[in-house]
This record gives sequence, structure tokens and C-alpha cells, in this order.
Amino acid sequence: MKTRRLYATIALAGLPAAMLAALASGYAWAQTAPDPNDDGESQLRLDQPLVTSAADTTIQNTSTDNGKDQNRSNTANADDQDQAANDPDTAAVPDPNADPDADKNAEEQAAALKELRRQNLREPSVDVLEPKKLPDELTPGIRLGSFILRPSVSESLGMERTRTGKDSITRTYMQTGLKGSLASDWELHQLTISGEGTWDKTLSGIPQDDPEGQIQAALRLDVTDATKVNLRAGFAMQREDISAANAIANATNQALVSTYTATAEVTHDLGVIRGTAGIDFERQTYGDAQLDNGQFVSQKDRNENTVTLRGRIGYELSQAIIPFVEGSYARTLYDEHRDTLGFIRDAQIYAIKTGMEGDFGEKLRGEISTGYALAEFDDSRLKSISAITFDGKATWSPHRGTDVDLGLKTEIEPSTTAGASGDVAYTANAALTQAIIDTLKGHVSTAFTLRDYSTASLANQTVYDLGAGLTWGLSRSID
Repeated sequence: MKTRRLYATIALAGLPAAMLAALASGYAWAQTAPDPNDDGESQLRLDQPLVTSAADTTIQNTSTDNGKDQNRSNTANADDQDQAANDPDTAAVPDPNADPDADKNAEEQAAALKELRRQNLREPSVDVLEPKKLPDELTPGIRLGSFILRPSVSESLGMERTRTGKDSITRTYMQTGLKGSLASDWELHQLTISGEGTWDKTLSGIPQDDPEGQIQAALRLDVTDATKVNLRAGFAMQREDISAANAIANATNQALVSTYTATAEVTHDLGVIRGTAGIDFERQTYGDAQLDNGQFVSQKDRNENTVTLRGRIGYELSQAIIPFVEGSYARTLYDEHRDTLGFIRDAQIYAIKTGMEGDFGEKLRGEISTGYALAEFDDSRLKSISAITFDGKATWSPHRGTDVDLGLKTEIEPSTTAGASGDVAYTANAALTQAIIDTLKGHVSTAFTLRDYSTASLANQTVYDLGAGLTWGLSRSID
């Protein structure tokens, strides 16, 4: 503490001295700096004596006359050069053997010389890092015709704990991932194809080492400057997680889940009003689960299809802030009208929410909203599920090379338990990403999920996730 006080006293004492030194330097510069408006006759230099002798006056007058003659000669030469340049008969003919990069090199040398002559040097950034690069500059990728391929690999260590009532299950694992995207480089429209695959190696807990993968294609059509059409389709396959709401407790292998998705939406700008209308389709199919005694349990009665209609209207208060209102209607239909327990799980889901989206540049962007959702089932024996919803996502960059991602999500999940309609799942997640070098990033992530079974006589469930790892972009080393 004493050392800090001593440093602070020295700094405060040196501040006035530094200010006086700066003022003295500025005054000395003013004494010697040439005046750009000086014509050599009427301006009085600060470094010239106020009283001069007759001999000094004669010398100064002679120098002034010589300066005037020299100026007249220079002016005449410049006029002759201008006239010769404008005369087509005497104009210089360009040399066909001249180096076309000579002018460019001369300009670069002149700019470098000008930079060296600067009185005030340019200040570096506070963190002494290079300016943040755009995604395309950070990962140039591999060009394939009019497309650019950007692959990456990742390795991470994770821990997952699921608590239901007084019972808990903990699993730790290593995860290896391969991810790639193929994006078009067109002037109009854009096509992006992305894929991702992961493989887990369980270190402790119930093994769940089956590989998982997904692929998605997205096409953006720029119809006009104000109208855009987005089309998306995807497929994903994964083993149902042991922490899932409908996972079988005594199964050694959970059901294999296949998900098919398709989306079409139109976005149109009407001045300060932005409107979006879309339709989403999702189909999920479930394979058999294997119990610890070796028997298989069919899960095909869980196969279902969901169609969602949604609309959104936003008002642009500024380029950075846009409040919005969004509403949706979804219809879920199962392949089998009744499940193995005799319940009809078909449902209608209504949702409305209001919020705000913001884009404050590279420092902060995202959106947050709150609303209300209601699920009504066709079977009168199943209670309706209603909930206040909280949704959002944001990316915050405190300084270059560091990103913090935050997320909130509320979802109504159907149940397979007799007499239970389902649950409301509230999920919050956060991830910290730090760029180590251009092609290597480290990340730490965490997530928390609460499943509320207030509509059924079941204990609430909590899921904790924690992970850390590295992601290496292959683009730069392969390209």
C-alpha cells in the first residue's frame, strides 16, 4: 500500500512538470516553424531582431530582391511547362517500356516518407492489438470455384450432471468435433451449406459415445433492396441424451433421434417498419432404446410432425435499436393417433412475445424478449401447459479477440409419462471465446436447464453443463 501511494505521489508531482515541458516545446516550435502564408516581405519573424544595423538592412533588401527575381523565374518556368503539357505537338509521349507499377511504388514511398516526417506519431490501440478483422479476413478458407470452404476441428472436455428430485447422474467426457461451411461468393443472393460432426469418449458415468452429426443448407434470395427470401433445410441425427426429459432411466442405449427441418420466410422493409412472415416444418423420428437387460423398447409412437406459422413486426427507432412484436401458431401431429398408453398427444401451441433487437457494432449485438406461451392437447385428460417465456441471445466483445455469448430459451416439451402433459424447460447458457492466434481459439462454456413439471405430479429436473476446449481453423494452413 505504501509503495502504491509513493508511485501515485511521484506521478502527481511529475504531471505539472510534463505539462510545462510540453508547453515549452510548443513555444520553441512556434519560434522556428515557418509560416505557410509568409511571402518573404511583410512577415516579421520572431527569431529576427527588432533593431538592425544599416549594413544588415542592405543585405536583407538585396536578399529580398534576389528572392523576388528567383520567384519570377520559377513562375515563368512553370508557365512554360504548363503550356508545353497542353500543346499536343510538344506533349510527352508515354514510354511503352515503362513499369506500370512505378507510379504505385512512388506513391507508396511518398506515403511512407510522409509518415516518417509526422510530428505527432499515431497512437496504437489500448490493447496493442491489430484491428479486428472481418470473418472473411480472419478465415480466408479454400476457394472452390465461386464458393469458399472453411473447415475447423475442436477438442473439448465436458461435464454433465442431471438431478431429478434426490437422484443425480454425472457424466464426464472428451468430445472431438469436425465442422465446415461452404459459402457462395456471389454479388447477389447467397448459398451456405454447413455441416458438423462430434464424437464423445465417456471418461466416467453412463457411456454415450455414439457419433452425432447435422447438415444444413440456407439460401438467401435478394429479390429487391427491401425484400429478401430465406429458404433453409436441414437434417440431424443423434442419440437421445441421458438428461433429456423423456430419456429411459434403465436404458444402456437411448433412442436414436432423427430430425428433419425446413423453413421459408420473407422479410420486407417499409421505411422504419420491418416485417417478417415465415413457416417452419420439423419432423422427429425415434429408434428403439436398449434396456440394461438387453431388451429393446420401441419408441415409434413418439414420431411427430410440427408446422409453425409466425409473423414479426419491428419498428426502427434507430439503426441500432429495433423493438418488435412476434406471434406464432404451431400444430403438432403424431404418426400414431394414440401412444402405447392410450393418450392422444396431438397439440396446438400459441405464443406471443415482445422485445428488442440491437446492433451496436462489434461491441454488442443481439436481442431479448419476454412473452406468453400456451399448449392445448387434443386429449381432455392432459392438462394445458402455459408459461411466461424468456428468450434472447447476445454477443458482447469487451476487447478485440474476446467474445462473450449469452443465451436464454423457454420451450414447452411434451411428455411420455402416463397422465403427464409435459414440462416447461428454461435454459440459460454462456460461453467465453478467446482468440489465441488467428487460427486457434479457446473457449469455456456453461449451461443450466430447469424443467418445471408443475402440471404433473413429477419432481422438477435440473441439468448442469460445463465445458472447455480449443478450436483450430484449418483454412489458413491448408489454403
